[in-house]
Amino acid sequence: MLRFKWLLVVCCLAGTFSFIFVTDVEAVESGALAWDTGKHSAKSLSPDAVAKREGWKGVTGENVSVSSDVCVANEYLTLVFRKGARGGEWYYRLGEATVKGPTLVPVGPGGDKAKTLDAFKVIDSTATNALLEVNATTEAGKKTVTRFFLKKGKPFVETQPGDGTEKILVEARSHHAVMPDPFAGDLVVSAQETEANELRFPGEHVLAQLADNGNAIVMCAWRSADQAVKVMLDGEGEKRMITGTEISYRKDRRMNVWVAVLAAPAIWHQKKIGDLNAVKDVKLDWKIPYLALWRADYRREHGWVDSWKVIIKKPNGEWEGFGVSPKKGGTVWHARRGTFAYPTHLEGESVYVRNPVYEGNPPIKNNPNGLAVIYPFQRIGKSPKNVYGVMDVLTEALEDMPEFTLAEEWLVKRPAWDRYPGVCYTTGEVEKIFDDDKERQKKKEIVERFKKMNLFCITVRRRIEEYMNWWKKTHEFCARSKAAKPQAAALVDELDGQLSEMDKVYENRKLAERTPAAANALTDQIEAFVGSDDPKRVDKVKELGRATRTIGGNQDSGAGYLRMVAKETRQQAGYRMMTAKDDASFDFANEIRRRTLEVLRTSMGVEGGFTD
Repeated sequence: MLRFKWLLVVCCLAGTFSFIFVTDVEAVESGALAWDTGKHSAKSLSPDAVAKREGWKGVTGENVSVSSDVCVANEYLTLVFRKGARGGEWYYRLGEATVKGPTLVPVGPGGDKAKTLDAFKVIDSTATNALLEVNATTEAGKKTVTRFFLKKGKPFVETQPGDGTEKILVEARSHHAVMPDPFAGDLVVSAQETEANELRFPGEHVLAQLADNGNAIVMCAWRSADQAVKVMLDGEGEKRMITGTEISYRKDRRMNVWVAVLAAPAIWHQKKIGDLNAVKDVKLDWKIPYLALWRADYRREHGWVDSWKVIIKKPNGEWEGFGVSPKKGGTVWHARRGTFAYPTHLEGESVYVRNPVYEGNPPIKNNPNGLAVIYPFQRIGKSPKNVYGVMDVLTEALEDMPEFTLAEEWLVKRPAWDRYPGVCYTTGEVEKIFDDDKERQKKKEIVERFKKMNLFCITVRRRIEEYMNWWKKTHEFCARSKAAKPQAAALVDELDGQLSEMDKVYENRKLAERTPAAANALTDQIEAFVGSDDPKRVDKVKELGRATRTIGGNQDSGAGYLRMVAKETRQQAGYRMMTAKDDASFDFANEIRRRTLEVLRTSMGVEGGFTD
């Protein structure tokens, strides 16, 4: 059973990462990214030996067999392959120190892991890239072939399957694993929150382990959602840890796996949510190692994650919101939550966070016993060019793939027909005109304002109907799935029941009667008072304005609630995939996650898709 101690996760992107840099003069002048160490080592090399590279010689050319231990290295990493070792051993630089990182272990059919590396061949090595072929013997005595491709100026290694290799196991010890999700909030797992020894994740292209006590992020990226993703755990109590990530290949379609280590002093940070304040910002006792866009994930009491951008407060008091539009005091409006103080922001090098209270929806609360965790997401324009966030690795790793579109696919987009002004603003402005007794001379302006406002009402309703039509089709899919996969019936009922909240949203907000046509009829009545001598016309206009706002407000909040239901269902499906006891349940939850993207890839402003 999976038990989550809920986390607040914050993501940072971009600035001055400290990776392992090639500083040895011979290394720089060799014009090669592949190296012959000149000897065999029965034990892992010390970080000092890797840093000095004494006796190492650069290997250039094609199809060069190397009898000694071998490595590939660039300005970001050194990956050492020793005969007799289980896999390639990664080293990265942290400040002035060299640190040993993960081990990359080839895996054969049925989970048969490599036991010893046997032979190495440099397929190609130049000043710009290196391709190394590694032969290994598995625990069952089978043979595997795996290739490792490294480019100059990139912090990742592309791992490629050869004969006998079906998966790559990235052995790395960490407390947390995060699967970023720009559409519905990240999936976050902490080792001490689950008794399971294996968790099956969705195949959604990228997974990061937060490692080295806050100083490193070990991450994997892959091409296809069909590739199987598994996280391993062991230990008990405070010693319980995530021990590695295993990703499958698809040889028939060149579905490889990219591995990276992002490292800098305090590249990620954690803090207990209960130590945060509900009414004022808390300055974390941690400074960002570089300027970037950061991402903050708050774990709610019911287990779902709210993902926030760490917006930047400039010295002049203005905001760089990355799509968020806070007022001067840092408050924002959200259809589901009402008006509240945005929970995370950056000032200079310091991050400020709070545990927000949502007066518009008090039941939404964060778990005070969770943690706040900080990790990188992507660069921003002012970030140094030699640094990477999690999404930057994904983007650059897959950019040469023939069908690569993730850079666009991983963005929430605003539909072209999302047009303002909204109902509250427009009716308020018209009421001011009547208060000032200027409606006669501003009749044309009033008519034009209502015309635009009524168009906005129509577009919001269009979005609501998209959600409702999607829900009906998905509800029918659930019914078919339950009949076809009785072993998954309990999960089908759970997720279908969660999605049925959409129907309740529609009913509770009386959206069948609170329509754009009803709003239009009210604004027609307001326009009729222009030029009227009725002494109570101002009061009547305000009454009609309130009725119009009731329609508009219910539509706006309805769209926000519908989006939240889809988001929560997507997250729930992800966590249920991790604990699925059979393939039918796993596949059903996976399909629900996929289907939610049909409505979550776009968002109108009133839905909150750019705020959280």
